[in-house]
Amino acid sequence: MMLFQYHFAWMALLLCLVLSGIYTYLGYHVVRRGVIFVDLSLAQVAALGSSVGVLLGWGEQFPVQNYLMSLSFTLLGALLFVVFRSRRQKVPIEALIGITYAGAIALSLIVLEKSATGTEEIKEMLTGALLTVSPKELLFIAALAAGIGLVHWLARRQLLLVTEDPQAARDQGMKLWWWDFVFYATFGLIVTSSVRVAGVLLVFAFLIIPSVAAMLAVKGIARRLVFGWLFGVAGCVGGLELSMRLDWSSGPTIVAMFLVLLVGTWGVKAGLAPAAGGL
Repeated sequence: MMLFQYHFAWMALLLCLVLSGIYTYLGYHVVRRGVIFVDLSLAQVAALGSSVGVLLGWGEQFPVQNYLMSLSFTLLGALLFVVFRSRRQKVPIEALIGITYAGAIALSLIVLEKSATGTEEIKEMLTGALLTVSPKELLFIAALAAGIGLVHWLARRQLLLVTEDPQAARDQGMKLWWWDFVFYATFGLIVTSSVRVAGVLLVFAFLIIPSVAAMLAVKGIARRLVFGWLFGVAGCVGGLELSMRLDWSSGPTIVAMFLVLLVGTWGVKAGLAPAAGGL
């Protein structure tokens, strides 16, 4: 396989595996909460912060300042989503999240028009630069994902209860706004870091498609997480290999491979259902 012949492809694959692992878990929460577009919206808010950083002169030469600007916007977005949950009785939270996404992408385009490299910045914001990820970036994202995973493991009972049965969490006296902020803030940390190299589209695909495929294929939280991670591994390997052989952009190709695997999962499940019913 061409994928295993180049060092930069190895870096891209390892990053994909890290993102697949953390996003499969976070994706379970997102799908169960019914806030499907929260990742796309939060990723775009992070991209808006990065775009503002570029406009202020904090581009590639000032990565720390640009990252902090992007993170600040993301945490503000996390607070906004906590407020949205308390207002969902009047307006569906998905509508508010969609408005946030539309506003963030519109402002990003306006801001980047003022940049000398605006066209390239817009393209990279959407598709990322997966094949140029450095070992330093890979280690940082892997360490961040591990830290977020640890936080979610330690608070798994509270976070899963808030996701699965928010009313029961209220009845137990839990402060939903606090646990919502913990979820969205940790979610925002990994989004801020990964959207810079993977792009908005691929980050969204990592979050949603493996989780949906797992829910179609198997039952139980543990089995769904394992299936989702294996699905992500297969999509990353197949997508990166195909992108190198056909000279396609890596991010969109991985998304396309995810879609093919999702359709295949649905087809196999649909085919097995009549057989199971006849037994």
